[in-house]
Amino acid sequence: MPTGIQRLARSNQRVPLGIALGFLVSASSGISEPRRLVAEEPHMGLVVRIEAYVPENVNPALAFRAAFDRVGELERKLSSYREDSELREVERKAWRAPVPVSGDLAFVLSRAIEFARQSDGAYDPTLGRVTRLVRAQGWGRAGPDPSDLRDAWNLTGWRHVEVDQASRTVFFHRRGLQIDLGGIAKGFIADEALKTLRVAGVARALVSVGGDIVAGAPPPEMDGWRVELEQFADRGESDVSLWLRNEAVSTSGSRERYFIAGDQTCSHILARNAGDCVDVSVAASVVASSGLEADGLATALVALGRVHSASLLAQHPNVRVYWNSQDPLDSLPSHQRIPSTDSQR
Repeated sequence: MPTGIQRLARSNQRVPLGIALGFLVSASSGISEPRRLVAEEPHMGLVVRIEAYVPENVNPALAFRAAFDRVGELERKLSSYREDSELREVERKAWRAPVPVSGDLAFVLSRAIEFARQSDGAYDPTLGRVTRLVRAQGWGRAGPDPSDLRDAWNLTGWRHVEVDQASRTVFFHRRGLQIDLGGIAKGFIADEALKTLRVAGVARALVSVGGDIVAGAPPPEMDGWRVELEQFADRGESDVSLWLRNEAVSTSGSRERYFIAGDQTCSHILARNAGDCVDVSVAASVVASSGLEADGLATALVALGRVHSASLLAQHPNVRVYWNSQDPLDSLPSHQRIPSTDSQR
């Protein structure tokens, strides 16, 4: 799940939250260059931000509206917060018999199970019961009662989830499982928002969903979209600067979301072994071809820790990983080392 990721530069043309984009259409009159426009809307308790260079022949109101509508559609399918989401409905029924699901949910859940398999459970989408229990206490506070936490851990296990993509059904081999797709869902939602913009004729766009950033074609006369990553720097300062084009970045860390367990400060990213505490000083940023891949890997890497990450990364040779620089780097492969200067592609 992402910690602070932000754009380096802001557009001068911003649409306030929830305001229709119709007034932007008239701005195209007599202009042949793509218009640089920004729009934001609240979804999933977050701000979804789109920055784009819109060609003259494209109605920005329709393009942006289509993208935000796609975000809303996916929230209704994938959210673990909404009682009326498709995901929550599956939780209530899938232990009895295979439940038909949408293609979107089948795809994201199957990818989540794939990440769980690749990471040997370091990433586990069935930790929903545990994550809901922890976040109900409020971040920065004492965690749940240890006995309640143990009971929640006993109702987890990604191997108990069967996703049949051919028939688009989901079945739980264990009653009581709860799913938390977390950041991997946000990464997919950002991917889909960008895809929707492309279909509408807007290829030069950047989509941010709660910190997960997915970049399309670069701005005119630029090699990419420049973004800054805040892993542990003070607000307004960056640890890493990147140039992105047709790729995504996600950062996992616990600068703000953590809980107290005894004398330990534990990350909101949960360890593979019940009762283990993920170090809040660890953060990782992953650049990948999609937001879904970037977020899933970033979460799994933090749960695994740097020392145990090599096996997972070997299965994703084309990603770039930037760890926070709090630990010695001597034993790490070079592509895992955080750069001391801008990393540009």
